[in-house]
Amino acid sequence: MDPSIFLPYAPPNGLPQESKLVTYMSRSTSTPTRSLNHAIGKLTLDSSPPGVKKVLVSEFIPMNYYVPPPNMLPPESPEGPPPPPIPMANASTVHQENVGGTTYFYSTNSDSLNTTSGLNSSASMGPSEPCLNAVGPPMVSPYASQMYAGALPQPGPSTNKQGLAATFYNPETIRSEIYDRNDDVYLQPDLNQFPDIPDSVDMYAELVPLEGAVTHSMSTSYRATNRQNGDYVALRRLHSYTSPASKRLEMWKQIDHPNIVRLEEYFSTKAFNDISLVLVYQYHPAAVTLMNKYLSGNGNNSAEGGAAYHDPFSSDPDAPRPYTHQKNAMLRAVACGALLPEAVLWSLLVQLTAGLRAIHTAGLACRSLEPTKVIMNGCRVRIAWCGAADALHSNTNDVVQAQQDDLTALGRLALALACRTIHCDNLAASMELVARTYSADLKNLILYLLSSSPARRSVIDLMPMIGARFYTQVEALERRADAFEDQLSQEIDNGRLLRILIKLGIVNERPELNLDPAWSETGDRYMLKLFRDYLFHSVTTDGRPWLDQAHLTHCLNQLDGGTAAKVELMSRDEQSVLVVSYAELKHCLDQAFEEVMQASEPDS
Repeated sequence: MDPSIFLPYAPPNGLPQESKLVTYMSRSTSTPTRSLNHAIGKLTLDSSPPGVKKVLVSEFIPMNYYVPPPNMLPPESPEGPPPPPIPMANASTVHQENVGGTTYFYSTNSDSLNTTSGLNSSASMGPSEPCLNAVGPPMVSPYASQMYAGALPQPGPSTNKQGLAATFYNPETIRSEIYDRNDDVYLQPDLNQFPDIPDSVDMYAELVPLEGAVTHSMSTSYRATNRQNGDYVALRRLHSYTSPASKRLEMWKQIDHPNIVRLEEYFSTKAFNDISLVLVYQYHPAAVTLMNKYLSGNGNNSAEGGAAYHDPFSSDPDAPRPYTHQKNAMLRAVACGALLPEAVLWSLLVQLTAGLRAIHTAGLACRSLEPTKVIMNGCRVRIAWCGAADALHSNTNDVVQAQQDDLTALGRLALALACRTIHCDNLAASMELVARTYSADLKNLILYLLSSSPARRSVIDLMPMIGARFYTQVEALERRADAFEDQLSQEIDNGRLLRILIKLGIVNERPELNLDPAWSETGDRYMLKLFRDYLFHSVTTDGRPWLDQAHLTHCLNQLDGGTAAKVELMSRDEQSVLVVSYAELKHCLDQAFEEVMQASEPDS
């Protein structure tokens, strides 16, 4: 055998010569001697296998959490660029090797062995003092109750960024949803169109019908305004109600759930020329029923599942239908892509089962779980008009059987949403469509709800069928809450800045005060006038108006905080220049506004 393939024998207490550490020690004899234990003591070691692993050691970089990054958009906004990576200063690659139960660290960069940037350098190991001391002594702001993010450095009027103003407003999706709710509330219909509706019912006025008039209907719904606090409510009137109010209505008032429209109160009235029982519920603007959103067949549906198939019999639900109409209609709905995505169905079912669970736990039954009694606002589903069935049928005492009927009604509603039609009399054809289009879990859940087994069913039994989709729904709601919180954080200081603008508007250009026509042009008020010109009347070098909302917001924040930063104010004739601090301007504004407030008080 060739003896060259064997390595020389090493003493038991020495290092194996095949180790990289031997090579490192043989060439590092000229390096400055520094305690390796001192360097190792500053490293945090996790449990690692006895092998070679590369470790990246870098200097600690303190971060300022009060100054926003250059990107004004939210971190997850599709319009903003991804955040830049944090630079790693003085990074050096270090080998970690376990030999004989002892862990050794050594640099693999031969050029750094005799320099101050290698492993022996204190800079590469991080600061020797705690991280907080490296940042500096803590500074306490006298305006800690008014913390707001500072503005970005302004490059000047000639380099304004295009589209920056859009970051000061809410995204279009959130704005459109809020505008829809405001339109439903503030666009008042002509009350003269409803001459039969009284002007007021108890403490509620401005009644507007929420549903079309139905002949021989036992109930009618209205939107009304509470005259005491101005809130909008939904009224459910039960016609010619002569029976005593059901005791279950008091139990319904105690239920407060995000998926149930809460019953606030009930009372009897003769304002409709009869004895009517009026149930008062919370009002949710711009809410639509599941019937109008998904099952009406009029094509006015949201984009989740496309426009529903137009049912030629939808104008007359009681019209006779051919035997093959239902199956052919479902096949055409599949062909045109009108079926709802399964994620939407699970979202609806999770929220409906959550509402049913709260109702059944309270010892009540819904009795009205149908597409016209379930409303949807955004992505939130709520069961409406709860308690009205108990008021109409107060003699029904079998709550257990009514709860079983609720589960069956939930199964029919789930099947109607899956098939995108309320005509699911042909159960075999409907379940065939569900099995071919959706998962087996959804099919089994619908079959369980529609089963006629004598065994008692419970809404709790649906949780294993829903499974991990419950967490998907929770994550979706949390992401939605995060989006609204992000927008709220951008809008939370608008009221404070509005108060500053109101004070400036009251003081600036005031014709006279206390019979002094030159009050707003003299003294401290003159500086406020020049500051107003600096804010809103600045121009570029070529005379064009300079419109920079970030500059305006930054200056107003500085004025509200009364900082020591200086601002240069120039008169309109360009003959005088004043350099004042924002603290001085704030003092002038407070004094001027206080004078106006004192002058507004009547003489005692």
